Amino acid sequence: MDVHKLMNKQSLRFIIVGILNTIVGFTVYALYLKYINNNYLQALILSNIIGIIHSYIWNNNWTFTVKKFSMKSAMKFTSIYLFSFLINLLFLRILVDHMGMDKLLAQGISLFFTTLISFFGHKYWSFAKQR
Repeated sequence: MDVHKLMNKQSLRFIIVGILNTIVGFTVYALYLKYINNNYLQALILSNIIGIIHSYIWNNNWTFTVKKFSMKSAMKFTSIYLFSFLINLLFLRILVDHMGMDKLLAQGISLFFTTLISFFGHKYWSFAKQR
């Protein structure tokens, strides 16, 4: 297979997984706030845990078709999500606690920035050797 075609295929798959992961994470966040507890920190932690598992499985097995598990890759992957989580938490604290913004709207705004961090971190660090 041509390398250019492979790169385009991987990029498209990465984007699809990212979109699905954003939907899964936001849905978990919203459902937790509505039905379990109106605490955005708890909702954010749960949505990130589920998001990390969902994203790693899909990117590892479908986007980059890695045949065996790599602890180094998994640690890099998790560290990108940890950094993204901290940025997300910072945005929520500012937007919700200090500006009084609605929790769902604040998360929607935060997702824009955390999605960019996640995309570029995974593309150029977590899965850099597999590209």
